[in-house]
Amino acid sequence: MEHSNTHPHLGPGHLHSPIEPPYRGRTQRLVEAAERIGMVRALRALHDRGHATLTILAYHRVMPTDALESYPFDDQLISATPAQFEWQMRHLREHLRPVALREVIAHLDEGAPLPPAAVAVTFDDGFADTYRYAFPVLKRYAIPATVFVSTGYIDSKEPFWFELAAYLVYHLEPHALALPCGRTFPTGDSREARTRSLRQLDGILKDLPNAERIALIADWARRFNARIEHDVTGHSRPISWPQVQEMGTAGIEFGSHTVTHPNLTCISDEDLERELGDSKRILEERLQRSVQSIAYPIGTPSTFNSHVIEAIERHGYRLGLTYVSGANALHRIDRFKLHRHGVGLGMTLPYFRATTSLPSWLH
Repeated sequence: MEHSNTHPHLGPGHLHSPIEPPYRGRTQRLVEAAERIGMVRALRALHDRGHATLTILAYHRVMPTDALESYPFDDQLISATPAQFEWQMRHLREHLRPVALREVIAHLDEGAPLPPAAVAVTFDDGFADTYRYAFPVLKRYAIPATVFVSTGYIDSKEPFWFELAAYLVYHLEPHALALPCGRTFPTGDSREARTRSLRQLDGILKDLPNAERIALIADWARRFNARIEHDVTGHSRPISWPQVQEMGTAGIEFGSHTVTHPNLTCISDEDLERELGDSKRILEERLQRSVQSIAYPIGTPSTFNSHVIEAIERHGYRLGLTYVSGANALHRIDRFKLHRHGVGLGMTLPYFRATTSLPSWLH
């Protein structure tokens, strides 16, 4: 496979060493300083005034990598290295009260109390590295967690559509990827230009009608198959059914992330029923237990609405999780619009402590 000089070969042997957190922005530095002097916890106590608050953490990938400048996929999906995830889970176990989402449902349905400082751990998409790197740590610290999987990818051994798009953006020559609207990507050859292109392309693809997006990605996969280094794309492999079943047997919960990971507001009613119903049914058949929670793919406010929420209620879901940042005050919680804090590589310990202590209004 051909590569630009700005994208050196990254084979399996290169994905092994922890990386340093990337540049920390001004907001993060201020939050870290406030946390160190106790201001964050004081703000939460002042704001919550005794009301219980649920914090939900959202992870995508837990994996080692040693060089973001040559990483072949979307580095924003790397939530933590295994070493970072280890100390994060240790912190939750020692200083907070990890809870399962089934406990949240019991609280909302039956009034069962949740402990103070309740925190839930979740994962989106269903990458194989959730099993390989996160699962052993979760077991070691007895942390309950929920993995939201897109069932159409399980056992497929193919990258998720958004990861394949990222790979192509970083490896093809400029303007190789053409969209029906006439725009082409990547717009330049430098790493910076390619990253900007990925953000723009990602936004366009997420808003396309589902059938159009699926067909476009499939066409790119066929046309550029010879340019795809499959031992590298194997590092972005989805989880397998045996891994799902082993994790489920060990107490990890699984929820729906639909079948094909579409923007639920951009699909037909027929496709909406299939995405919600089929994913739930398949997981329940495989795991032999009820699936009651769903994380909206993408999860921004434009990707779920009252029509989508009505549909998930109709299919028997009891929780809907967004990717809107913030904590959840239990006295005014919206079970189908639960907020989550996304975890990223820049999470230093002070920032992680602050994230799990922020008042619900401070995003």
